[in-house]
Order: sequence, then C-alpha cells, then structure tokens
Amino acid sequence: MTIDNPYGIDPPFCISFSGGRTSAFMLAKVIEAHGGKMPDGGYVVFANTGREHEGTLEFVRDCAMNFNIDIDWVEYDQAAEKKFRVVDFASASRDGRPFEELIKSKQALPNFMRRFCTETLKVRTIAKYLNSIGVDEGTMVVGLRADEPRRVHRVQGDEREGFLYECPISKAGHVLADVHAFWATMPWDLKLPNDDRAFGNCDMCFLKGKRILERVVRAEPERADWWARMEKERGRTWVHGRSVEQLLVQVRVQPELFDKGDDDDETIIPCTCTD
Repeated sequence: MTIDNPYGIDPPFCISFSGGRTSAFMLAKVIEAHGGKMPDGGYVVFANTGREHEGTLEFVRDCAMNFNIDIDWVEYDQAAEKKFRVVDFASASRDGRPFEELIKSKQALPNFMRRFCTETLKVRTIAKYLNSIGVDEGTMVVGLRADEPRRVHRVQGDEREGFLYECPISKAGHVLADVHAFWATMPWDLKLPNDDRAFGNCDMCFLKGKRILERVVRAEPERADWWARMEKERGRTWVHGRSVEQLLVQVRVQPELFDKGDDDDETIIPCTCTD
C-alpha cells in the first residue's frame, strides 16, 4: 500500500466483498490502482449467508461481469470437511441454509453480545476458502468509509485468521457521498426495493435498528418468516424483549405510524459486514 494511494495494496490480499455499493466502490478503486485489473495474488470473495436479498446477489454477479474480474462465492457448510463450499450465482442459497446450519450447530441464536454469525459465516469461511487455495496470510480488505469511524476503529489493523485487516476507503478519506457520486456515473447499480439500503447484507439482521427492520417488513413481509421461525425453534429472540412476530403484528396493525425516517438515529452495532 502506498501513502499516496491507499488502494494500491500489495498482494497477497483479499477483498471481502459484501455485495453493497460501498464495497463495490472500493473494488473499483483497487482495480484502478492496479492499472485496471486485479493483480496476481489479489482475490475477491463474497461469503453468502443465504439471507441476502436477490438484488444483492445480482449485483455481485454484475460487478464481476462489468469489472471483468473473478469473484469467488463461498458459503458456510456444516457438513463439509472444511466447513465451506464454493457456489456461484445460480447455486447460492436463497433460503438461509448456511445461517440455519450454523444456528443448529451452536444450538443458539446470535445476538448483540454473541455475534458468532459474522465471525463464522463471513470471516472464518472466507479464510478457510483462501487457505484451501494456498493463501494463509496477507491483507483482508474491507469496505468501511471515513464517515464510519467507530466501525473502522474496531477493524483497522486487527488480525483475524492470519489476515491483517485494512480499510482503504477510510484511509483515502472517502465518504458515502463519494460512493453515491461514483454509482451515479455507472451503467449498472445495486437494485434493492425502493432503493432502500435497509435491505443490504442479511435482510433482517438483528443489528439493524427497529425502524429499518420495519421498512423491510412493510415492503416484503415474507422476509420475516425465516427469522421468526428461527426464534420459535430456539425458544429465544434475536433481540431481548422483542420478537420478529411482534414486529410483524405491529407493522400490520399500525402501518401508518411508520415512515422511512432517518437511519442516523438508529442504534446499529458495528460488525464486519459492510454496505
């Protein structure tokens, strides 16, 4: 990595690709810094949990095609010898299977204090895949912006599974406005319902604020079914004192009380899943 260009990362490195606009902006900048192509020893990996919106999966596919690069798709697989499997756009889980397998193996739901979902479904699964192709160390590149200082502080310089975590977007001083400006010039884009980033990453992640989850439920209420079923099967809720079923009832009975609002006043606990 050069001082003048934080995106000029020395191989071996892996871009942990979330399937969101910020992550794809970072990918474009890394490709640009390396002369328009991914260098030898540069990898891009998308870890699918099975709870991403279809628009996210389409965006990952479209980024690979339009940037003319390979994006490796992987999923946690409890039954596999190395605990992961390689998939693609067509074979990727859409029913939450990887996440559900993890919950059953742990016999617990992740929550604010025990966020083992990100650690296992994303961090460890990507690392295991890289290990399987002979990459045991290097830089893990994540898409956290300069306007996300708390999240950056939790990740930048950390070492996990043998990989040093770097946040080049933050180091470059790029913020959300830069990401929006970039995608306004591109011939393809992420397509989520109502262009609402509430649907990003896992559709009803318990780290998302209540009003954000209400927007997801109002637009596509069927997305709550899997999360409610996991609560019933485990006899626990994702968030203490609030069930997904209660959220569904609340939105159905009083939908006019909820508006899009502003995410800024939402309490969202940072994790390594990125926009």
